[in-house]
Amino acid sequence: MRTRHVLIAAAVLLVAVILQTSLFARIRPFDVAPALTALVLVGYARHFPPETAMLLGFGAGLLQDLLAVSPLGLWALVMTAVAYATVRFRGRIEEDFKLMTPFVFAVTFGGLFLFAVLGTIFGEKTLADGGAVKKLLMPAIYNAVLSLAVLPFTAWTIGASRRPGTEFRL
Repeated sequence: MRTRHVLIAAAVLLVAVILQTSLFARIRPFDVAPALTALVLVGYARHFPPETAMLLGFGAGLLQDLLAVSPLGLWALVMTAVAYATVRFRGRIEEDFKLMTPFVFAVTFGGLFLFAVLGTIFGEKTLADGGAVKKLLMPAIYNAVLSLAVLPFTAWTIGASRRPGTEFRL
């Protein structure tokens, strides 16, 4: 891992957070937007050491907290948990790449569920919303579909390569 790779990942995550909080605040198919920041974070957390992945997750979440209307620290905690889950299970999903799309669905759903629970605890009334299930499931479905394009893009931006039967290398 080189510093250049981390800077590239941070820049792409910055763009993802800006798109998440500006573009997808207006463009919302079926009244729900994809969780682009979480998806890009999963793409980079697959390749970086655990400490770097957690820092990228915390930084992206904190930036999203600052740009969105949510209590400070909720997204930072959720994105750190998303990075942790990705680092924790990346060995298994890299062995069988067919598991990547279901994993993206599961980690996105889990991250949004964690955000909903924490938001409800801190007074956001997220789970009290009538469309809470839709708001948890649809971004996970969007992310599962978008992962087919975003994950190869993130690997390409940092020069990660993979040969069949081997781990990713930077």
